[in-house]
Amino acid sequence: MNNTDCIKLSFPVNPAYVSLARLTVSNVANRLHFGIDDIEDIKTAVSEACTIIIKQLDTTATNTNFEVSIKPHLEEGIAVEILTPGNYASESLDNNEMSIMMIRALVDEFSMVNQEMSSVTSIKKMKNATA
Repeated sequence: MNNTDCIKLSFPVNPAYVSLARLTVSNVANRLHFGIDDIEDIKTAVSEACTIIIKQLDTTATNTNFEVSIKPHLEEGIAVEILTPGNYASESLDNNEMSIMMIRALVDEFSMVNQEMSSVTSIKKMKNATA
């Protein structure tokens, strides 16, 4: 893996696929030599982010997918972005406040973009990485 690698996966809007996203992200984090506790943090953050995205999308719509983009940064850590078409209703985000707080506690950087393509991005840095 190098700093230009980017792994992109597209999943149907179905909670059954969250475990596959978690497995893939944890495999990449393991290859980057994250510790077990950090890998668990990353997996949990991905689960919560996927759950937020799935709750926002209409699960009855056909051809609706969400994308998980994994960017390994060998010296710094790993970035995971969950993308979906459309934007979130503000009242729906209020219902996810606990998930958002949990993600913020588990990762080093967290952001949400609410536009035509909405995204939830989290970055976990290596403990020994220099700023």
